[in-house]
Amino acid sequence: MHTNRDYTILHKQDPTLPKIDLLLLFMKGDPRIPDAFGWSVSIRTKMSIASILFNDVLEQIPKGIKEFEEVNRSGYIEGIELLKLAMEYENYLNSIYSLCENISRIVHFLYGERNLPDSFFDQKSRFLRERDINPDYTEILEKTNWYDEVHSIRREATHFLSGFVGISDDTKLGYFNKPKSKRKGTPERISIDDIEEHLRGIHNGLSRFLYAFGDAFIKIINQDSRVSIPCIYSRGLIGTYHISLREYLNNGLGICGAPKFDCPVKDSCKRRS
Repeated sequence: MHTNRDYTILHKQDPTLPKIDLLLLFMKGDPRIPDAFGWSVSIRTKMSIASILFNDVLEQIPKGIKEFEEVNRSGYIEGIELLKLAMEYENYLNSIYSLCENISRIVHFLYGERNLPDSFFDQKSRFLRERDINPDYTEILEKTNWYDEVHSIRREATHFLSGFVGISDDTKLGYFNKPKSKRKGTPERISIDDIEEHLRGIHNGLSRFLYAFGDAFIKIINQDSRVSIPCIYSRGLIGTYHISLREYLNNGLGICGAPKFDCPVKDSCKRRS
């Protein structure tokens, strides 16, 4: 007889999950996306990395302020904490760039017949220029000014001069750089007066974009291709079931994907009947 201690439920079917989560789950079954499983895992990983780095920057800001306060006491600072802050801030922005590049690849695959650019920056320009491709996504991209800032700051720090952190007032740290790129649209200067405020604004913009992207593209991916979902872990083995997006959203059951697995809930699981 199995007890609850013998197994762990890995996934509980929930059609109300955010659409971005369902998109990453079910895009694995869309034949238009080469290595869809790998792209799904990569996007999920990059979303997690962005969240980790966001918190790292927030935790580093007080350390940077404390280091500046040392100037008033000793007249000298090594600047290590400020250097770490600049590094973590740039890493965070680069993580967003990397995430958006993955997302643009998925869009490229789904609209293969339109020969879209690979890069998010160029792809965004194309959607804004040719609004008929996907009007819903075009409206979402119109609200991604935060990405344009990320793109500019990240490009300068990666290809040209490193940015630096400076004091804006007694309680705020800013980020500054002198752009060297000759590319059209490059700002004359990069001056962020409050890193924390800018950081939170960028992160909120990214979150809104991801949720909206999920809402738009859950309609685009294949609705009827079944994917394999791990459902239960027991005694070193994992049980799975196969289900399509359409079935999932309509509380369909799908079918057991491991009928020979000695599932601890096999007697009550309707997917086996």
